Amino acid sequence: MIGKEIISEDIVPITKVKEILSSRAEKIELGYEQGISLDYTNKFSKMEIEDIEKASAELIEKVPRLKKENIIKIVDIVPEDKKDIEVLFSKERLILDDGEINAILEIMAKYKK
Repeated sequence: MIGKEIISEDIVPITKVKEILSSRAEKIELGYEQGISLDYTNKFSKMEIEDIEKASAELIEKVPRLKKENIIKIVDIVPEDKKDIEVLFSKERLILDDGEINAILEIMAKYKK
């Protein structure tokens, strides 16, 4: 890592990480950490990239108070009930009302695998 620098940084859903690591694995042998990360993403990715993009757009439209980080958490976890959403937002300053929670649950139910 000596001499390497971060050029850019962005938050991406776990499915995007899976796509990136899978394409790298086809070209080169992955390092230990990358192999572990690819295994993790294979086990825990719950949505397809296209569905994530559609769901994210709907979440932005229906619940505009959500930040990008919140949306990524939601599409990675794919909450199934109100308790799941409460856990996701337990350490956030953002408090969602019942209408926003129901909108999130409806959107996630529509795009869930």
